[in-house]
Amino acid sequence: MTRLTGSARVVRGIFQCLLGLGLSAGMAAAHAQAGFPDKPVHLLVPAPPGGAGDTSARAIARHMAQTLGQQVVVENKPGAAATIGFRSLASSAPDGYTIGLVPVAGTAIATVTYKDLPDIGRDFAIVAGIADAPHVLVVPASLGIKDVKGLLALLKSRPDYYNYASQGAGSLSHIESAVFLAEAGASATHVPYKGSSEAIPGLISGATSMMFDSVSSVLPHVRAGRLVALATAASSRVPQLPQVPTMAELGYDLKADNAFVLLAPAGTPPDALQVLTEAVRKAVENPEVIATLENTGIVAKFTAPNAFGAVIGQEFALWPGLAKNLLQPSR
Repeated sequence: MTRLTGSARVVRGIFQCLLGLGLSAGMAAAHAQAGFPDKPVHLLVPAPPGGAGDTSARAIARHMAQTLGQQVVVENKPGAAATIGFRSLASSAPDGYTIGLVPVAGTAIATVTYKDLPDIGRDFAIVAGIADAPHVLVVPASLGIKDVKGLLALLKSRPDYYNYASQGAGSLSHIESAVFLAEAGASATHVPYKGSSEAIPGLISGATSMMFDSVSSVLPHVRAGRLVALATAASSRVPQLPQVPTMAELGYDLKADNAFVLLAPAGTPPDALQVLTEAVRKAVENPEVIATLENTGIVAKFTAPNAFGAVIGQEFALWPGLAKNLLQPSR
């Protein structure tokens, strides 16, 4: 599987964004003294309630509020492979009172499948990286499949007969399935949903036969015996599913740690960004937040703005190229 280089424009925009974050503790203190924030902060989540992004945002928002002294209101804006929320964030007032959770790999893919998206380097400022939500390949227990080898034998016995679910057309879970099936030489019919909360019931019922989704979304159903986890797309085995091999262990070139970042609209005052970043750091490093997220399969992982730019660059160098090879632009 070829890993293609991302566009110079995206990478240049990322570094321009980072250069704009020349922040100091003194500036943050000055802004805090001026009263920021003096009203609730809104945190946009481009997914329905219940998924990995929503779980991460809500756990972190509660503890951010303690530091900021203001409520952090989570607003779900799902749809169109997270691009509805992404566009809404870009068009919000750059005053520090609106931030948004962004799945980096999914957003990189969306640049291929959706036209005229905001530029992640030019139109946003990084608040902080907050978590990884690795994905896992699951099948309904009723299918009677116990491993990837068995799944592929079933799919190849009746090409395109079986369905696979995703969080939406052009979502990370869609591209993961397409990459996996192409590499394995198998085929199935895609059934897109509006996020995990809609896709999982269909998967459990047998209406679809496989899905890549976040560990956090499927873990309760795996533990209850309704779904069977076959392989993770993480860099290493997931502690909550230690018996489940990675795709790399099985010989497949597929990795999706699924990093989440909090962004603000470009032009947000640097001192406000610093206040927000510090509130996020305290939340993500809080033992209660760490335990809450890890119990659901999410890895709490604070990354400072100047370091997270490299993560964005890597994901934008990989996923758009894969998507171009597997999809036709839809919009």
